Amino acid sequence: MKASSGSIRIAVLGAENVGKSAVTVRFLTRRFIGEYNSNTDLLYRTRFQSEDSSVCIEVLDTCSRKEFSSTDLTPTWAHSYVIIYSTCDRSSFDSARKILDSLNKLRIQGCAPILLLGNKKDLSHMREVDSDEGDRLALQYGCRHEEVSAADDYKIIRNIFQELVADAKIVQQQRATLPKKRRSSLTNVSKKLGAVFGKKDSLEKRKLSCDIIDLNTIK
Repeated sequence: MKASSGSIRIAVLGAENVGKSAVTVRFLTRRFIGEYNSNTDLLYRTRFQSEDSSVCIEVLDTCSRKEFSSTDLTPTWAHSYVIIYSTCDRSSFDSARKILDSLNKLRIQGCAPILLLGNKKDLSHMREVDSDEGDRLALQYGCRHEEVSAADDYKIIRNIFQELVADAKIVQQQRATLPKKRRSSLTNVSKKLGAVFGKKDSLEKRKLSCDIIDLNTIK
């Protein structure tokens, strides 16, 4: 289950019922499906038009059987992270903060772009988290913050993910041009991160099952 050469890998994290699958499927297929009931992680594979080139992307949509499922994900697998919370659920925002804190302790910032994404902004009458709170949290952890509605904002979601893919490609290119000693240092950091999780840098070693959906084969 190795990623294709040159692919960009995105891990989508967050609490239960925040719309991780809705946002992911909206981005990948244009469709909006409001109800999901998955007991497993889903790995989507497709080709994505990024600027003037086509790039292979893999998006890992993590299920929420526990508060922070990314503890089962070797952090060096992903080239970028999307942490989703619901603007209608204060507890999901607190969970997003915990995820950001965990990634910060693992020094992911600077090694992979991170996007804090507030979903369900269309449900303004149910809002529990102000946009300014998301901005402040993103500023605290040095990442980007946006608010969307998976139900209404296909173009906005696509543009946000397109920019995330572009940022991830830039980080990869920068790492490729680093001096050999610096690259070796980053590799050692990756090994230490893998040791923290007790797993190798692959999804085959995960305790959680992972279903693969190859959108390139679906017409």
